[in-house]
Amino acid sequence: MTLNDFLYHLGWIFIGYESVIVLWFFITQLPKYRLSLFFTRRGVLNSLELHEMHSCFMSAVVFLLFHAVGSEVEHYLLSFKLEVVTHIRVFYMGMVAQQFATLVVLYTLHRLRGCLFSKTARIIMYTTFLYAAFLFMQLIARGYFDYHELGIVYRVGGWTCNTVGIAALSIYPIRQTLGYFKQRRVA
Repeated sequence: MTLNDFLYHLGWIFIGYESVIVLWFFITQLPKYRLSLFFTRRGVLNSLELHEMHSCFMSAVVFLLFHAVGSEVEHYLLSFKLEVVTHIRVFYMGMVAQQFATLVVLYTLHRLRGCLFSKTARIIMYTTFLYAAFLFMQLIARGYFDYHELGIVYRVGGWTCNTVGIAALSIYPIRQTLGYFKQRRVA
């Protein structure tokens, strides 16, 4: 098993955990909010708590979808049989485009729904942008200057961005679950 295969499988473990977070939203919030969880508008969001919940839900769904799709796109781009320099350029440019698509979708969903950006959504946006910057750094270094010594910076930076993003997604469900059990204990 190569390092790329190991990281690919580890990425799917992260995606599994992200799926658990989205599943938590479906189990706990869907019965209460029904379709407004998906189709709410600015007028319905009349409290900061609702804004935060909807923003965290959108962030979790977008992060999960683009992480899963990005993992497959990455694997697909790695399978191309091209000249080495062209392969490097195509791979990193495709991954940068995928990261910016994540940013555009998350921003657009928040604007269309008239939802404020929660702390979770902002962290997701920042880490996604930072990861795109790491990808762009690799594109320039490897694809144009044939400099391959930044690989460890790219790997550590990329995995740190993913870990921080997943940790940010975890905060809202954990906080709400702990609050629920604390409320039950008091009652």
